[in-house]
Amino acid sequence: MNTVYKILESDTDFMIAAMSQAPVSVWHQYNDYAEGRLHDYGGIVEGYHSGMVKIEGNCFRRDRFEFRAYIK
Repeated sequence: MNTVYKILESDTDFMIAAMSQAPVSVWHQYNDYAEGRLHDYGGIVEGYHSGMVKIEGNCFRRDRFEFRAYIK
């Protein structure tokens, strides 16, 4: 079974993920790893603004990580 996810980029993406309570994971993007590397299993988006995202009490910079919302 393939995992289906959406990469969250805009404020609207984060708002929809927060309101739908979709699980969101946090990924490092590296040139030598096409899929990136999992940084944090994450959880539910608790808050966001132009520079940061708060997931399960942890804050992540939006410019340093990729955020993936899993679609059921």
